[in-house]
Amino acid sequence: MSALFGFCNYLGYEFYDEVLRMKRICILAAVVLLSAVPMMLLAQVDGAALYGEKCGMCHGDKGEGNKDMGMPAARGTSMTAENLATLLLKGASDKTIHSNPVGQFNEEQAKAVANFVKGLK
Repeated sequence: MSALFGFCNYLGYEFYDEVLRMKRICILAAVVLLSAVPMMLLAQVDGAALYGEKCGMCHGDKGEGNKDMGMPAARGTSMTAENLATLLLKGASDKTIHSNPVGQFNEEQAKAVANFVKGLK
């Protein structure tokens, strides 16, 4: 450590202060970036969970539909994921049950549910 001080003494204390300042900035930047990763992971929307919560009771847990209730299967729908998301967000006038927006989804949630439904096999 004394060698470092001797070297910094040779270059001047301003250099040593600059090195310490840069070190603090790097540590702060690392802390900020590392704390952002868990927040990004938490922010991801779980389409399967939303489907189960808002859609599964009528369309079935696995998208199989419910014939007793007259609810069509979600699994295997010919609608695109984009059309499904639009249906969830805006409803469709040609639908009896879903003529209004469905389940108070935001755009990200609607897309996550639509992608989940398109992935049902």
